[in-house]
Amino acid sequence: MLGANTGTIDELSPQLADLGFTSRSVASSSDAITCCLKGDVRVVICCAFDELETLSDLPVGVALIFAASEDLTLDITLSCFQKGVQDCWQLPQSTESLGTRLNDVLARMDKWLVSRSEHPHLTQAELERDQRAGRHIQLGMLPPNPMGIGHYRLQHRVEPSLILSGDFVDYFQITDRHFACYVADVSGHGASSAFVTVLLKNFSRRLRREYKVSMLSDPGQILAWINDELIDQQLDKHVAMFFAVLDTQEDLLRYSNAAHFPPAMLVNDGGVVSLEQKGKPLGLFAHAQFETKEVAMSVGARVVVFSDGVLDLILASSLEEKERKLIDAVQENTDMESLWAQLDLSKLGQDDVSCLLITHEH
Repeated sequence: MLGANTGTIDELSPQLADLGFTSRSVASSSDAITCCLKGDVRVVICCAFDELETLSDLPVGVALIFAASEDLTLDITLSCFQKGVQDCWQLPQSTESLGTRLNDVLARMDKWLVSRSEHPHLTQAELERDQRAGRHIQLGMLPPNPMGIGHYRLQHRVEPSLILSGDFVDYFQITDRHFACYVADVSGHGASSAFVTVLLKNFSRRLRREYKVSMLSDPGQILAWINDELIDQQLDKHVAMFFAVLDTQEDLLRYSNAAHFPPAMLVNDGGVVSLEQKGKPLGLFAHAQFETKEVAMSVGARVVVFSDGVLDLILASSLEEKERKLIDAVQENTDMESLWAQLDLSKLGQDDVSCLLITHEH
């Protein structure tokens, strides 16, 4: 660890020790690089933004994390990822949360090393440049987190299995009383799947300009429109998607499903209701039709939508048991951080994991 703020380092050291990690403080980036060259260093935690530029020469396989006690703005965060940072920590955080995020970084670094060994014709610089550029673009496409629209609060989390993600989450206002939201899971992994998420963001922008009034009460029409657009692109990809339009005046959530699994969940005073619905994946079948359903959103109600990667990370002997654990976690936790922590989503598997949380606050 390095940085001018010794208080931040002093705060992190005992937390890392509690997690079973051995840490050491150094005075400069050159000292950090020297320690890494001696071996047995997996992560460098930098608490000084000005030092990040000089840490670009870290040995292969050493992850770089930026930790700050000041507010992490979007500009700072994007700049960090451009400089090769794997994760940004807003301090203070609980020891449990730090463990989750640190294990995420280590898992992604291990998978990156495997990917690098499978593509020996690419140099380290080429791989790192492409990954940073792609991650920068994807981060910039995600909506504000959290975001308030009327009396609703929206949160998301997207965790790639490697660097780039085939999962995508978006939400945006269409009219004064309507906003749209969706979770998409593109088939496959890596850059080719991540490219499709750029198309999805473009569809979000077009929808705000080109929507038909009938789509606001029938989001199945929106899925049919996206399906036809993807087929026209002739991509060798398909997309599973949960799409909803929420009427903030009537407090009605109208939703449609294109092969998205597990089902979205509505949590209210009556417990957890599965918003299960059949539908074909997008981009495979021309002129596919999608059914629309609706549910009331009472005060305090929340809707939670996960991508299917979450099921790979829940330890259970059967799919039914995994779904039961997921339902229990959704019912017991009202915010994203506690939900993520209870599910112990720290060890990413072979699939991306994403989540959308919509809460009717008042």
